Amino acid sequence: MNPVITCPVCGSNDYVSLYPDTLGTDIAPYDYAFSPNHMRTYEIVRCQSCTHCFCIIPHNHLWENYQSVIDFEYLARQEAHILTAQKVVEVMARYIERGMLLDIGCATGDFLSVAQKKYSVEGLELSQWSSDIAKERGFNVHTCTIDKLSTDTKYDIITLWAVIEHFESPQDQLEKISKLLNPGGFVCIWTHDSNSWIARFMGKYWWHKTGQHIQLFSKRSLNLLFINAGFTPVAMERYPFTTNLKSMSKTFYRYNYVKLLSKLALENGLVKDTIITLRIPGEMFAIYQKKKV
Repeated sequence: MNPVITCPVCGSNDYVSLYPDTLGTDIAPYDYAFSPNHMRTYEIVRCQSCTHCFCIIPHNHLWENYQSVIDFEYLARQEAHILTAQKVVEVMARYIERGMLLDIGCATGDFLSVAQKKYSVEGLELSQWSSDIAKERGFNVHTCTIDKLSTDTKYDIITLWAVIEHFESPQDQLEKISKLLNPGGFVCIWTHDSNSWIARFMGKYWWHKTGQHIQLFSKRSLNLLFINAGFTPVAMERYPFTTNLKSMSKTFYRYNYVKLLSKLALENGLVKDTIITLRIPGEMFAIYQKKKV
């Protein structure tokens, strides 16, 4: 008998199928060297109760695939990561003056390198390759899952940059995150809004529909998840994605029909190093505060 599938946010079993499984038993790409293969996904369904979209995954423990990830294309985007982190920390500073910060999914430590100028920082990262690089840069990084994190430290800030959409069980993971936070502590998130006009317009071609992303939140479902976990919404705005045009061009490599045009328009010597900041509809930058009592 097949197990009953329920929404990982609200628990409802009333959902409709949006997109069929195109990934099958293959392992999704876990790197930043974008290609059309990145657009293959598990079946995507939409909860009729809370609007959350999620994938019907073939088995648990998909997170194990991240442990062996080696991604040189990610390293090539370091400038973009740091420029974005500078914008992000500026926003965070409006709400959070100081504190001990844990960056979950810290990769090679680019965000930590900026955040350390205002906060005390640590990282958590599954990829051994990425965490080794971050440690070589001098950061205290825990190479483990949230469940296995062994520390007496209580954090004032936990950040999740493009991470929550990878959680197999967002409720369970958020419960563990809450236990790591001091009362009144903050969670800062970048994820994507599956109910945004741009997501609905692009349909199955939306760039966040990729094999790695098994949770596709809406503003409604993200707020519901955090409120039910004892958090209060503090801020919701668009994520300030900052990059040069050459790096942005590579994100279009997943689309065969625009790859060549992107190379010609954005990677030529006249414009490739131009820095831009994009605040795209559907890119949610949310801050939540754990209740003090």
